Amino acid sequence: MLFLYYGTSSKCVKKLVFLITLIYFSILMTIPKICTVLLCDKAYFDKFIYTCSKLLTNGKYRGEICLVIGDDLLNSPLLEHDIIRQNNIIIKHFPNHNFSNEFTSIQYHMNRPGHWFIKMFQFHKLHLFNTYFKQWDYIFYIDCGITIFSDVSPIINEAQENTILAHSDAYPTYEWKLHNQFDKNSPSYFKSLNGKYNLNIDYFQTTIMLYDTKIIQENTYDNLLKLLVEYPISITKDQGIIALYFTNIDNKFKQIRIHNETTHFYDYLSRDSKYEYIMLKTI
Repeated sequence: MLFLYYGTSSKCVKKLVFLITLIYFSILMTIPKICTVLLCDKAYFDKFIYTCSKLLTNGKYRGEICLVIGDDLLNSPLLEHDIIRQNNIIIKHFPNHNFSNEFTSIQYHMNRPGHWFIKMFQFHKLHLFNTYFKQWDYIFYIDCGITIFSDVSPIINEAQENTILAHSDAYPTYEWKLHNQFDKNSPSYFKSLNGKYNLNIDYFQTTIMLYDTKIIQENTYDNLLKLLVEYPISITKDQGIIALYFTNIDNKFKQIRIHNETTHFYDYLSRDSKYEYIMLKTI
């Protein structure tokens, strides 16, 4: 129809090309910019390669990917891996946190399995809410080590404006509440925390998160870090702090869709062998 309208002269063809180009860029401007983000240190680099390769193959993902690293991977030859080079993966370094001796001591003496103390790098997840990520419209964060079985687009297509979509840590019984994320054997800290915030609510895992970067304000990262230092009793490191912030302080959390007619989207583990999952944390 456009050819019939414009004719076939050189001038008309130029007008037609201009119109098509204008339409193309108008459509392009309306498509949200999405980046999938993973995060690892040297200890988890192999898990990054595993999950990233599954994302590209089974997950059929073709968008931008960013790997967040700390000090131990800065300038490391590991970052020359073929998956990183061939897929133009963005490397973003944030310096490691320097916590006080008091903070470290509290972390060491908390009532939890010892491996949680070793995983200090998990606090790097707070950087996911740095303004650096506002260059994209949406961030799809995935823990390294997650297994991806099929196309991830049904999950990404669930993105909602001004929202952080994640999976309830208490699913499917919903018996756990946010207070379970904090060490009650530090009574002064817990009493203060419980007196100020509502901890008798559902909360989310930080294993996967799909969020609109509009939820990131200039001070979001700083506020998360201050919250961590003020209440250094989050049992599973970053998770309690991020969940506390996006339920009590800036309430943006919604449960990510669990399944559609044929497929379960994500879970920490398989609930039934008959279910087909897009992603699982553990298999």
